[in-house]
Amino acid sequence: MRGFKAAVQTTLINARLTKSVQTTGARERRKMNQVDESGLAHIHQAAKKGYFSSVEKFLKASNDQLEFETQDDLHDTPLLVAVRTGMQNIDTINIIIEFGGNLEATNSQNHGVVEICCMEGHTDLLQYFDDLNRKEWSIWSRLLKFCSSELDDEAESAGRAISTLTHKVNNEVSPKWKNLLDNNGIGIFVKVIKSNIGEEAKAEILKCLINILEVTEVMEQVVNVGGVEALIKHLKSTSNTVLRLTCVCLRVLCSNKSYTELIANQGAIQSLISVTVRNNESRVLVEVVNTLGTLCADSEVRQDMFSSVQDSMQSLCHILEDCMDSDLLLALCHCLARITTHHEVNQNNFVACGGSHYLIMLTDIKNREIQLAAVDTIHMVVENNSFTQARLMEDGVVGPLINLLNKSKSQVVQEKTAGALWALAGESPEERRKMASTMGVNLLIDFLGSLSRLLHLIGCEGIGVLAQGAHNEKDAIARTSGVHPLVRLLKSEEEYLVLSAVRSLRHLCLGVGYLPHTHNQNTVSQARGVKLLVALMTLSSDDMIQVEAALTLASVALGNQSVMREIWQAGQHLEFNYTRILAHLHSENQAVRLLAGSALAAFAYNNMTEQQLIAAEGGVRFSCFLDFLQSEEEYFRCNAAFQIVVMARIIPDEEQAMASAAGIKIIVDILNTSQSLAIQALAADCIARLAHTRAGVPEAIVAIGCVERLCALMYSEQAQVRGSAAIALAYLSFNHTAERQLLNKCRCDPYLIKCLNYYTAKHKISRKFKEEWRHYKRIGGLPRIPTGRPNLVSRDYRELALAAKSRHKGASSKPPDTASVRKSDSSQELNGNSQSRASKVSTPAGNSEDVLLVAGGEVAMLTPSTSAIAVE
Repeated sequence: MRGFKAAVQTTLINARLTKSVQTTGARERRKMNQVDESGLAHIHQAAKKGYFSSVEKFLKASNDQLEFETQDDLHDTPLLVAVRTGMQNIDTINIIIEFGGNLEATNSQNHGVVEICCMEGHTDLLQYFDDLNRKEWSIWSRLLKFCSSELDDEAESAGRAISTLTHKVNNEVSPKWKNLLDNNGIGIFVKVIKSNIGEEAKAEILKCLINILEVTEVMEQVVNVGGVEALIKHLKSTSNTVLRLTCVCLRVLCSNKSYTELIANQGAIQSLISVTVRNNESRVLVEVVNTLGTLCADSEVRQDMFSSVQDSMQSLCHILEDCMDSDLLLALCHCLARITTHHEVNQNNFVACGGSHYLIMLTDIKNREIQLAAVDTIHMVVENNSFTQARLMEDGVVGPLINLLNKSKSQVVQEKTAGALWALAGESPEERRKMASTMGVNLLIDFLGSLSRLLHLIGCEGIGVLAQGAHNEKDAIARTSGVHPLVRLLKSEEEYLVLSAVRSLRHLCLGVGYLPHTHNQNTVSQARGVKLLVALMTLSSDDMIQVEAALTLASVALGNQSVMREIWQAGQHLEFNYTRILAHLHSENQAVRLLAGSALAAFAYNNMTEQQLIAAEGGVRFSCFLDFLQSEEEYFRCNAAFQIVVMARIIPDEEQAMASAAGIKIIVDILNTSQSLAIQALAADCIARLAHTRAGVPEAIVAIGCVERLCALMYSEQAQVRGSAAIALAYLSFNHTAERQLLNKCRCDPYLIKCLNYYTAKHKISRKFKEEWRHYKRIGGLPRIPTGRPNLVSRDYRELALAAKSRHKGASSKPPDTASVRKSDSSQELNGNSQSRASKVSTPAGNSEDVLLVAGGEVAMLTPSTSAIAVE
C-alpha cells in the first residue's frame, strides 16, 4: 500500500513538472516571438547585429525561429536579415545555414539571398554563396533572372554584381563565363541591351559582356542572338558611358576576323564616324577611334568603306587638330596608320585634309609613345605613294625624323624612324640616294652592326645607293670600314638580307662604265668575302642568290687579277665553274636568266682568258637572249643587248659582227626612245661600258648618232642620267669623230663641259679633247651658260619632292637639241653574208641613217629598214 502511494505521488509530481516546463516553453516562445516597433523579433535583432551565439540559442530553443519572418513590410527570414549586413555577419549566416536555413526563401519583394546581396552591394557574400557549390542551389540562375528585371535599380545592381564576379584576374578571363553561358546569360544580356531599361543598367550589362567577350564561345553566342546589331544601334546612345563600352565590345568582337566583315556590313564604320562628329568627350573618342582602326585594319574592302563615308578622313583630322589628350592622340595615330596602310585613296585624303602637318608636330613632343606612333603613321601614309611622299617632304617631315634618329640610340626608335625615312624615299633612286646621304654613311654603317634585321636591310640598301652613280660615296664608305659588316651579312639566315648585302658589295666594287674600285675589291677579298660569295654561288638553294653572287663575284674580280685567282682557288674546293652559271641561262625564272647573262658578261668583259674558259665549257647560244631581245620591257632588251655585244666572240650560233651590230643598235634605240629615266641611265651606262671595250665598238656607237643623244641627256633633271651620259661621252671622246662632235656641242653650250668635268673626275677623258677645248677658250670667247640648266649639285628635299610630284603626274620635259632624233620605219633588215636560216629578232624603231658598223674586225651594213638579224 505504501509503495502504491509513493508511485502515485511520483507520477503526480512529474505531471506537475511537465506542465510547468510546457508552460515555461510556451512563455519563452511567446517572449522570443515578441517584436519591437520595427517588426523585428529577438532572433532578427541578434541576426542583424551579428550575435551568432544568441542566434544559435534561439534556434536550439525553438525550430520555428529558423524561418520566423519579420513583422514589417519585408517579411525577411533571419537568414535574409543576416545577409543584409553582408560579409561581416558570415558567422551568423553559417549557423543559420547549418540549422537548415532555406536559401531559396524570399521576402515580400520576392528578394532572396541573391537579390539582397545585389541590392546591398555584397558581392563578396555572393562569391561566398557561389563557392558553397551546392548542386541543388546556384546563384547564377537567380542573378540572371534578377538582371532581366524591368526595374532599373534591380537590373543595374544585378549587372554590377555579375560584372564584379566575372572581373578579369591578371588579365585573364574568369572561368565563371561558363556559368553564364550554361544559364543563357548571353541571350539575357542582349535582351537587356535591346530593352528600354535605363542607360546605367545597360552600362553594367556591357561591362559584364566585356569581361567575358574574348572567349570564342561567348563571341559566337553574342553574334547568334543578334548582339552585333544591338551594339551598333547603341552607337547612337546619348550616354557617354554606354557609347564607350559599346565601342569596346565591338572592338573585342573585331579581334576575331570572322566577325569583322559582319560588323562592317551592318554599318558600324559609318556609325563610328558619326560619333566622332557629334561627340567631343576624349574618353569616348579614344574607344571610337580604336574600334574604327581595328575594324579597318588589314582589309582593303573596309578601308574602302571608310573612304566612301563623306568627310570621314576630315573628321579624324579635325580631332587631331584640336586634340590635347595623350591617350586620344595615341589612338588617332594607330587608327590612321591602319586606315592608310597600302590604301592610296586614304593616304591621299589624309594629306589633302592637312593631317600631315599635325603628325609632323607630334614627332617633336616629349611623349615617346606618341612620337613613335606618329612615326609609324607617317610610314603608312607615304608607303608606295609618290604623291604623299612629296607632300610630306614639302611639309618638312625629314628634319624632325632625322633629329629623332640622331638623338636616340634606342633600337625601337631607330627601327621605326629609319623605316619611315626609307619609305619616304620611295623607289626613286634619286630620292633614295638623297635620303641615304641625309642619314650619313656613318649611321648607315652603324645600322649594319646593330641587332635589328630591319636596320640591317636599310643599312645595306642605303650603302648600295650611295655607292651607285657617277658621284658616289665609295671612298667614304671604304674609309669608314663599310665593307666588312656587309661581308658579315653574307652569313645571315635571312635570304633578303643576303641578297641586299650581295648587291651592295657589287655596287661598292664596280661603278658606271664598269670602272672598278680596286680598294673595295681588295677589302672584300681580305674580309673573306670572295670565299663567301663563291659558297653562296655554289651551295645556296636559292637560284636568285646563286646568280646575284656570281654577278658580284665578277664585279669584285673585274680588272683585278689577284681576286680572279682567289676565285679559282676557292672554286677548287667549292666546285666553282662557268657551267653553273651557264645552266642558269635556261632557268624558268626570267630574272635568273638575265642575271646569269650579266654575270657571264661581267666575267668576259675585256678578259679574253675568261671568255675562252666560258667557251670551253659550252659557251652561250644566241637563242638564250631571244626572249629578252624581243621583250616589251626595255630593261630586259637593254641588258641582253649589252650581253651579246660583250660575248659576241663566244656566241657560236651567230656571227660576231651581226651580234655586235644588233646589240649596239638596240641599246642606242632604247637610249633615243625611252621615256624612263632609269632606262636612260642604264642605256647610257651600257654605252659607257662598251665605249672602252674592243676595237670597232666605239666607232659603231659614234656612227649610229649616239653622241648627240648623250649630250641631250646631260640636260636631264636626274643626276644618274646626266652622270652616265657624261661618262659615256668621256670614253667616246677618244674617238676622233666623237671628239669633234662633242667639242662643237660644248662650244655652243659651255654647260656641257662643266657637266663633263663634274661627273668624270675619276674616269678617263681624251687628252686631245681637253687640249682642243683649251684652244677654243684661248682663240675666242665662249657664250654664257643659258639659264635653266640643271643644277649639278644635290638639291634640297623640297625641290626633289616637287620633281617627284611632277613625275607622278606624268609630266616630263624633253631635253633640248633633239631635232636630229627622228623615227624611221619600225621594220628594219640587216643584210649579211650569213648562209644560215633566218630567225627574226624584233628591234625597237631606230633613228639612224645608213651606217657601217665595224665590230671586232667584222663589218655589217645597217640600213634604216633593218628589222631582223639573220641568225642560226
